[in-house]
Amino acid sequence: MYPPPYTPAPARPPVNGLAITSLVLGIVCCIPPLGLIFGLVALAQIRRNGQRGKGMAIAGSILSGVSTALVLIALVTGGFHSAWDGFRKGVDKASHSRSTLDLRKGDCFNSPGAELEQETTTVTVVDCTEPHEGEITGVFKLDRSGAWPGEAAVEPVAEKRCVEINTAYVPDASAIPDHAETYYYMPSKRSWRLGDRSVTCAFATTQGKMTGSLRTGATSAAGESGA
Repeated sequence: MYPPPYTPAPARPPVNGLAITSLVLGIVCCIPPLGLIFGLVALAQIRRNGQRGKGMAIAGSILSGVSTALVLIALVTGGFHSAWDGFRKGVDKASHSRSTLDLRKGDCFNSPGAELEQETTTVTVVDCTEPHEGEITGVFKLDRSGAWPGEAAVEPVAEKRCVEINTAYVPDASAIPDHAETYYYMPSKRSWRLGDRSVTCAFATTQGKMTGSLRTGATSAAGESGA
């Protein structure tokens, strides 16, 4: 008795490409309506051609449909606009943040979230016509090398040189508001190890804020001296 002839198994139908695309778009929420459209087209092709991928097409359509609905709700309620406005403001704030090591002569700045007397690594640079806490008058390098000498050794040098730089920046003492005084950013022990030897001099307010550049005279620099 002979064995029955071998009959190869029928080939499995291919997976529909649009079904895969719909699922991917649904997962990553990239252009939500597109994933929904691809999913519906894929389902029609699968029914007509007997291809595989129905589950992926359905899942992609559902995910994309939900994402599309959420986008529409956000647009109608203004949530999308609020989120975008918050993102834009965040980018704008970040673009004005500056390391104290990168400040330059003539920059006006605020030190949000920290007192000027505290150790600060970043400030917000603003136009000098806006209310601000300080104005950079110049930068000089300490002629020192080796290990960190300590604040007690650096402060007298910074104080003396910054008074000279501030006087050269505003020769007329009457142009300096009563609530502004000499201030400086000097290297910290940590930044010293990285090669920082710069002292940044400034006029800074003891209370309130200034408006205008000190270089333009007392009228424009006299500011909001209230607490």
